Amino acid sequence: MKKAIKYSIILCVVSWVYAAIMIFGLDVKNPSDNPMKYTIYASLYMLLPLMTAVVLQMINKEKLTSTGLLRFKIRWSWLVAWMLPIVIVLLTIFVNTLLPGCEFNTDLSAMVPADSVPEDQKEMVSMLMTPAFLIVITVISGLFAGATINALFAFGEEYGWRNYLITALRDKKFACASIFIGIVWGLWHFPLILLGHNYPQHSEVGVFMMVIFCVLASFVEVYFVLKAKSVFPAAIFHGTINAVAGLNVLLIKGGNDLINGASGLSGFIVMAIVIAIIYVFDRYVLKDNIFSKTIGEVLDNVER
Repeated sequence: MKKAIKYSIILCVVSWVYAAIMIFGLDVKNPSDNPMKYTIYASLYMLLPLMTAVVLQMINKEKLTSTGLLRFKIRWSWLVAWMLPIVIVLLTIFVNTLLPGCEFNTDLSAMVPADSVPEDQKEMVSMLMTPAFLIVITVISGLFAGATINALFAFGEEYGWRNYLITALRDKKFACASIFIGIVWGLWHFPLILLGHNYPQHSEVGVFMMVIFCVLASFVEVYFVLKAKSVFPAAIFHGTINAVAGLNVLLIKGGNDLINGASGLSGFIVMAIVIAIIYVFDRYVLKDNIFSKTIGEVLDNVER
């Protein structure tokens, strides 16, 4: 536990100092002001958990592979981790429509300014701008990005959260480790959240909401890591959900950023249901009982 706390404190200090430089020194204060500039610096922010963990491993003379979770052996859990974000986002859209003041957006014409489309192409564009077409295109592109470029940057985070930090919590139960990692992961985001990332309408409350989202997502990701004995399914899950989460913004009218999307109330409901299903499947079908074991017990006994 001491190792986990030490890493968490060092990482947050390093990351928040970087964020302060980004905000006050480089004038990156709002994602909407200069999206490209913000994306570059936010992407570099995602690599800090990896860099911090590697430096600490070098200082402590540990091999980078000492965690045992950098194994690149594709298993069924990788595929589930890749596809599950699609299910989560689509279910989130459905749940979102059931909440007060929210409805499914069937009119996507506003996404394409009328004066930007040639007259002879307007009919074709109108046919293509449908929810079904948008969902198919986003899912296809999201699955590709989620397993490639998004997974690469997500790995920058996951190397710290679900590789270095999870093995530093070997003596803790699954739930305890998931909650600890989720809280640190959520708080680590706070400078970006205050800038308007994820919760542009409620940035202060968004910090608390992000912690909840990260705790819920941590349960899912930690489970996949333990099942595969590899950090890569977590990186794929993380990268894919980042790639497709924007669907909710486009397909929901009404509500706000505290209700809509995977990081809002509708997403929390879906994520809680997913965790419950994983628990039941793990306990009564697979009979692994991962939820009741310590991290060390699972890593030492998981099927190779």
